[in-house]
Amino acid sequence: MSKRWLTGLSLLLAASMVAGCGSKDAGTDKSSGDDGGKINYSMQVWDSSYKWDTPINKKLEEKTGVSFEYLPIVDGGGSGASKVDVWLASEDYPDIINDSPLTIGKYKDAGAVIPLEELIEEHGPNIKKKFGKYFDLLKDEEGHIYSLYGVNLATEPSPDSQASFLVQYDVLAEAGYPEIKTLDQLYTVLESYYKKHPKTEDGKDVIPFSGISGGLLDINPALNAAGLPDHGFYEIKNDNVSFAMTSDEVKQYMKFLNKLQNAGMLDKEVFSLNAETAGAKITQGRVLATYMPAWLMRGYESSIIANGDYDKLYAKFPIMLNEGIEDQSNGFPPTNSSTNLAITSKAKNPERIIQLIDYLFTDEGQILMNWGIEGQHFDIVDGKRVRNADFDAKIKADPTVGTSEGIQGPFNRFSYGNGAKLDDGDYATPITKDFVASSYDDRTKEVLAKYGKQTWADFAAKPVIYPTMLWQLNTPEDAKPIAIKLEEIWHKEAAKVILSKTEAEFESSWNGAVSQIEKNGKQKLDESMTKVWQDFMARYNQAVK
Repeated sequence: MSKRWLTGLSLLLAASMVAGCGSKDAGTDKSSGDDGGKINYSMQVWDSSYKWDTPINKKLEEKTGVSFEYLPIVDGGGSGASKVDVWLASEDYPDIINDSPLTIGKYKDAGAVIPLEELIEEHGPNIKKKFGKYFDLLKDEEGHIYSLYGVNLATEPSPDSQASFLVQYDVLAEAGYPEIKTLDQLYTVLESYYKKHPKTEDGKDVIPFSGISGGLLDINPALNAAGLPDHGFYEIKNDNVSFAMTSDEVKQYMKFLNKLQNAGMLDKEVFSLNAETAGAKITQGRVLATYMPAWLMRGYESSIIANGDYDKLYAKFPIMLNEGIEDQSNGFPPTNSSTNLAITSKAKNPERIIQLIDYLFTDEGQILMNWGIEGQHFDIVDGKRVRNADFDAKIKADPTVGTSEGIQGPFNRFSYGNGAKLDDGDYATPITKDFVASSYDDRTKEVLAKYGKQTWADFAAKPVIYPTMLWQLNTPEDAKPIAIKLEEIWHKEAAKVILSKTEAEFESSWNGAVSQIEKNGKQKLDESMTKVWQDFMARYNQAVK
């Protein structure tokens, strides 16, 4: 589920908002910085729970001589973005900006961030080494680097990844733990169970298929079922971008929802389900199957486990529209550039910041950042790093321990990724297959064993490296209102398509939705987004050739 937001520069509010949000004495140099002594920088962060005074950060400070003052801003309906704009308008910003490419672009245009290529050339050998053939992707059209971000070096699926089509354990057990690889197979299994069990034990209606309205009706499940990557509301074929809601893949998925609807197997509130209402039905054990991303489902399943209803947990399957589809949805870009780090003109001795980041791109830096401190956060067992048992118990009991210890923080963006390995052959992060498997309850382990798997990630296809995801690129200003309009039309017309009573009515409703979208600028949007994609691909191909 992609996040997109717009930001605007509010000069009229600058005078009233500037108090209390500046950088103080930016780049306060406790010695001078020139002799490698201690130096402190101010840095924007997006999480108010982050703090510098942690065991891991103190170790990082010992290694590099650099410390930070975190200036948190929280995105509350755009307020965070406004604060960043006010900093820029007042020319009172911190030493480091952590933000979207759009915001970094504003700061670059205003001359507020500095180019980094020469600093990296002199002080960042490990940055260059780890980016390898992708290094030139950091550069803009003029050959300058204005921000830094992470590089993905994983060669296998993240062990904690999981598909988003979910089926309740009870349903699988009664069906004899069948392979469910297509939407038709899912329908058959749900229909069989529902006919026998239309009510829960306490008399509530069983719901064969439900979920959050936006999640069920938007593009994500259709793209997943088509084996395609998540480019937001778009498909990309042969480097041509198309607003995907009129595609054949979406039509096939809508037929699946329509079939469920006409059989009385789709949630009656499908058009008004939010996270709270959908989650309540799931935690009550009433929903047999759903489409739900892992980050959201974990909270619901925690409640199910707390209730002791282990049979109401869910298997996570990649389910396709039909047989023969090659699943390429398990992909990621070589770089993680949705939130970037830029050094502003306020920072003294910016080479010290580059030196710290370069340290994070060493194996020692990766271990400190991801694993923590040996004996405190991890141990060596049979030559391999394992999460320290006491620390693991603490972080499971209280997830905020990860932040208070420094194992979670703004520098995690420079991790090579779960599934990546360091030069010693061991994993770069503690999210290993054994670690994830050990975190499962006994019922989950039993279900996985029925399929010959150890983790849900074992169902995933081999990761595909995509140049970037389209939603990571900036939508042109003239295309934004068209995109918003087409999404609004889709959400309105989708109800007619799903509620169609006959095949003829379905075709008529579908064609009506397509016609509305085409009349309201689809071609212009496609052309605009195609140019964005092709311009990026030209730069990408030049960089990695």
